[in-house]
Amino acid sequence: MSMILLGFIATLILFIMIGVASTRVSTGEVSDYLVAGRSVSPWVAGLSAVASNNSGFMFIGAIGFTYHYGLSAFWLFFAWLIGDYCSWFFVHQKLRERSEAQSNDSVTGFLAHDGQRSDRTLELVLGGLTVIFLTLYAAAQLKAGGKALESTLDWAPTSGIYVGTVMVAVYSFAGGIRASLWTDVAQAMVMIVAMAALTWVCHSEVSPIFELHTRLESIDPQLLTWTPSDATLGLFPYAFGWFLAGFGGIGQPHMIVRAMTVESSESIGLMRRVYFSWYTLFSVFTMIVGLYARIYFEGVGELTFDKETALPMLASAHLAPIWVGLILAALFAASMSTADSQVLASSASLTQDVAPRYRSSYGASKLATLMVVCLAMIVALLGPKSVFELVTLAWGLMMTCFAPLMLARVFDWRIDAQRALGAAGLGMAAMLSWKYGLGYADACYEGAVGFMVSMPLVYAFSKR
Repeated sequence: MSMILLGFIATLILFIMIGVASTRVSTGEVSDYLVAGRSVSPWVAGLSAVASNNSGFMFIGAIGFTYHYGLSAFWLFFAWLIGDYCSWFFVHQKLRERSEAQSNDSVTGFLAHDGQRSDRTLELVLGGLTVIFLTLYAAAQLKAGGKALESTLDWAPTSGIYVGTVMVAVYSFAGGIRASLWTDVAQAMVMIVAMAALTWVCHSEVSPIFELHTRLESIDPQLLTWTPSDATLGLFPYAFGWFLAGFGGIGQPHMIVRAMTVESSESIGLMRRVYFSWYTLFSVFTMIVGLYARIYFEGVGELTFDKETALPMLASAHLAPIWVGLILAALFAASMSTADSQVLASSASLTQDVAPRYRSSYGASKLATLMVVCLAMIVALLGPKSVFELVTLAWGLMMTCFAPLMLARVFDWRIDAQRALGAAGLGMAAMLSWKYGLGYADACYEGAVGFMVSMPLVYAFSKR
């Protein structure tokens, strides 16, 4: 146990030191705190974006999802990835160009700007929604960290939430988004090395990878189907829902802001290649590990546990303690890299959009960061237990409300605040009704339903 803890603590200290070191190049200006002065290399921006995207959701929620559904989890990983890839050709380069021309330091500020002026109503409402949605999302990351420490170190689940809160507060408060970018790069490297190492160990000790199919079939033939049993509308709606979820990445402020930090719009192409090279490889490793978790735990007799803790438990069973510490740190890092991005995007909305009188105040930006961190901690302590449910809910709300308006802005569609908010409201109503009223979330991702309602409305209400 001591070696696990040693590996975990040593890796976390490294991340904190990297974040704090970013203050050496900080200019102390609001633009530097929120968008790193738009001077980030495409390599750093790409790795940061992919680390922020592949959060504790991948290590905790997606592993648990794969454990449960088997090969049909393919659509969660790769239909999502393809949707994300498609969105990069429409949005990111224009966002980089126009956000600088319009002096927008927050994603909400960009969405509220029609190319000529900002709409105060949109700034206020979208800024408030950003804080709510991203706080919910950040809480899921803190909860993921809590689950990891509980299953590996036998700590109380609240311990991981408190440790994560302190980590996010320290380097976000110290260096703003630049600290987040720098630590994301280190976290991305640790994440993919850890997942690759666990894949190799499972291949060697659990089952050769070419026998996965046979082993899964012996457990449950349903694990080998491409359509899950509870996808009551069939394969296409199920897969298309996850495709739209990936496309909805353009509505996630904590991710899309990375495109605003890169040094030039011409760098977006390299940023995209870095992003998807890492993302594809990591998705392959993650899905394979999820399948190995199902094989291993089915073979150890009666076992009742939270499926979202399958990865840290699998690592504990097959890796040397120091490597378990590294896996634990990678999982924790994935959660924190996303949480800090969400906290900073929320604080940007607070000072730039909700309370613009503090737009030029560096101190107010830091205070807003601490406020959001504390709020996320409270939600993590009191909110739903499932990381997967928290993440998919927050993601769906943001893609429903923000992604259609993002497309409207980059395509020069003009839409007034009332119609934009009306479309978002109807989309949210459809999404929540689909999930909680009709109970069809397993048939098609609820966020996709919300987007399919709000997107046509934004198009119909716009002047082109």
